[in-house]
Amino acid sequence: MHWIDGHLDLAYLAICGRDLTKPVDDPNIGCISLPAMREAQISLAFGTIFTDPDPSHPASYAGSEDVAGAEAAGRVQIAVYKHLDEAGEIRLVRGADELDLPGAEPKIIILMEGADPIGTPDDLPSWHEAGVRMIGLAWAAGSRYAGGNNSEGGLTVAGRDLVRAMDELGVIHDASHLNDASFDDLMESARGRIVATHSNCRALTKDSQRMLRDDQIKAIADRDGIVGLNLYGPQLVDDRRATIADCVAHVERVCELMGHKRGTALGSDMDGGFGPPQLPQGLEHPSRLIALAEALRDAGWSDGEVEGFCHANWMRFLRGAMPGHQ
Repeated sequence: MHWIDGHLDLAYLAICGRDLTKPVDDPNIGCISLPAMREAQISLAFGTIFTDPDPSHPASYAGSEDVAGAEAAGRVQIAVYKHLDEAGEIRLVRGADELDLPGAEPKIIILMEGADPIGTPDDLPSWHEAGVRMIGLAWAAGSRYAGGNNSEGGLTVAGRDLVRAMDELGVIHDASHLNDASFDDLMESARGRIVATHSNCRALTKDSQRMLRDDQIKAIADRDGIVGLNLYGPQLVDDRRATIADCVAHVERVCELMGHKRGTALGSDMDGGFGPPQLPQGLEHPSRLIALAEALRDAGWSDGEVEGFCHANWMRFLRGAMPGHQ
């Protein structure tokens, strides 16, 4: 069984000092590395460009108005992916025609998580040329373009312009981390494809804009989108350690709301600002993802439906959403 993971902060981990080409020594500190991905048969992942105005983070900049600082923080992470690609450690995917290229190295689609590094919508083509194929307009704190899940306000005028520019280039919209107002504005404004790469069900955990309302999940389904299961424990269940059963509950609720099993997949966010102890019990390492597949089978899923969750649903979406390599 191989996997597509819809959300991994690979470049951010690298600039924090992790050598992605070697396994992580301490299983309590982290679990994500390129060897771990190969061991788990993660054949493709969405690797993020994650930047944050919090000065305590290595990828920081001095707020949304620090356009130059935000761009510099993003370009450093683009350089990480370029280096790994040139070294043969990964293969960057720029178009649908590259999804099935042979090779043992993990394929990576670059996802920008928070759009502040894009100075203006007119700058999007340069980021697209560098490999960016998916963009979430905001992270938690919000951006010049949209309100994030810990901030107020919907899409700004510049945000609507950036949405149009993304649609023109065929860049996929990621709705994870948008607040409710920005989510609604995106659904109204965007003509291109929309996913939530790493979001769970608000109805099954705390009432937070970080998770999706039932009607938002239905709206993504109406656009033939995907909701990726986030494995961060506190976004699966409140007040206790999350379990694989909690993961199954979120996945099955998404499927019930969508009316089918084609719109659910993995967006693990492993090591995304938290360590293995905050992952569900039994899923502390990518190699253990097989237990999640087995749990879905135990819940009555067919082999084909399990393969859909593991990789085929993301692949079907990407083949339809990504233009050829330009």
